[in-house]
Parts: sequence; C-alpha cells; structure tokens
Amino acid sequence: FFSRWMAPGRRFLTSTLTLLCQAVLVSSSPLTGIKSSDSAHQFVTRRRNLPGDLRRYRSVGTWQRKSRIVPCSSEVATDMVGGGGERAVFGGGCFWCIEAVFQQLKGVRAVTSGYAGGGSSNPSYEEVCSGRSGHAEVVAIDFNPKEIGYKDLLDVFWAAHDATTKDRQGADVGTQYRSTIFYTTEHQREVALQSIAAENERLGGRKLLGCIPLPAQVTTELAPLHRFWTAEKYHQNYFRKAPYVPYCAVNIAPKVAKIKGSFPQLLATSEEF
Repeated sequence: FFSRWMAPGRRFLTSTLTLLCQAVLVSSSPLTGIKSSDSAHQFVTRRRNLPGDLRRYRSVGTWQRKSRIVPCSSEVATDMVGGGGERAVFGGGCFWCIEAVFQQLKGVRAVTSGYAGGGSSNPSYEEVCSGRSGHAEVVAIDFNPKEIGYKDLLDVFWAAHDATTKDRQGADVGTQYRSTIFYTTEHQREVALQSIAAENERLGGRKLLGCIPLPAQVTTELAPLHRFWTAEKYHQNYFRKAPYVPYCAVNIAPKVAKIKGSFPQLLATSEEF
C-alpha cells in the first residue's frame, strides 16, 4: 500500500531533479565541451521504452534520430576467466548502474554490460528494450575469489537495487530491468539460494518509521547462465565516461556513493582502479 501511495511522488521527484540537472548541464558541463547544437554528440542518454528505432537516444540538449543499432558480439558463458578467476552475472535494472557499482570493488578484474536470459541470439539493444527478445540487462563480473567472495558480491547486489519491485527499478520499467541472478556453477547456485533466503528474512522484518510493519519479498529470479551477450561498445564504462549526464548524476552517482559508504572493506584501492 505504502509503495503504491508513494510511487507518484518518487517519480515526480526524479523527473524534477532530472530536468534541473539537465538545465544546468546544458549551459555548462565540465565533461563534454560539446554544445547542444553540435551535430555529432559524444555522449548520449537513453529514453526508455519507445517503439521502433526512432529517437532511441537523447543527447544532453537535443533529441536525435538513430535508425540503426549495431548488433552486439557474443560470448560463451563460462565460470572460469583464466588464472583461477570466476564470473558472476547479475541483473538489477539499468546495466549502467550495476556496472558502476561493481567496478569500484577489490578483486574485480572486469565488469562488462550485456544481455542474458532471452530466447534470441545476438540481441541488439533495441530488441532488448522492446521486450521482444526476453533478455535482461545484466553485467558480467570477472573476479578473483581469493580477493572477494561470491557472497560479498551478492551483498553488494542487494544494496545496489530494489529487488522487491518486479520488472522495474524506479522509472525504468520493463522485463529487461528485472532483478535476476544467473549462476555459472552449482556452488554459486547454493550461495545465491542462501543469500536470497537471508535477504527475504531481512525484508520480512522491515518497518516504516521504525514501528509500522512493512514486510516484503524479493522478486529476484535465479537461473543458470546459458549465454552472455556483450552489449554495444557505447554502453561499456558509461558512468566513467559520462558521470555528469543527467541520468548518471541522478540515478547512478547515489548508488555508487551508497556502496562506498556501506562496504568500505570491499573497495579497491586507488591503484587498482
């Protein structure tokens, strides 16, 4: 009840903050040095869930037409990433957000944005956004289990998104934004089951204002990883390349700051970034 009652207010606040940030950034951004009237824009932000392939992207100041999206490359799912490494694959809303969160952790060798869980091969971003392919936006996290455990990654995963909202994260709505864990080994499946149970127990005792019971359950899917498809190049390292874009400033920066404050023991040193 409270979530439904408060949702319009959250959406209004998010929209207002986005407009304010956009107004400031269009006039003077330390990032780009690109005017909104320029014909070639280096950094773009997404406009969600539009039919077809028109106006798929938004620059800082101008809507532009994008009639073709280059298909992404494929990768065979694997749990070993060389030298005793391991791969974890999570979906928790927009992959820009999750990618930025896990890039700051120790023991993480690489974080790659991509797609998993759908029925088609080599999906494009357009197909995933339409919901036709059935894929979720995910990140593949290549990590050293001697430096950071799979359970630690799951702890960060729960803190980095709202697992109780089905097929949505804030204003991002659609099955591609579903909360999901794709395991690559039986050990990962067992650890994930234990972690889901612990998170449900925590959410079951949640209270509003410290006194009003507000129990919830995660909607996170747990499934084996059959195939991971690497997303288009412009999605990779997006927050690092464009931290001042309104979507990043409003949605991603607070998540990154939250994880830094909640898990200082898991952060990489400056030399590791």
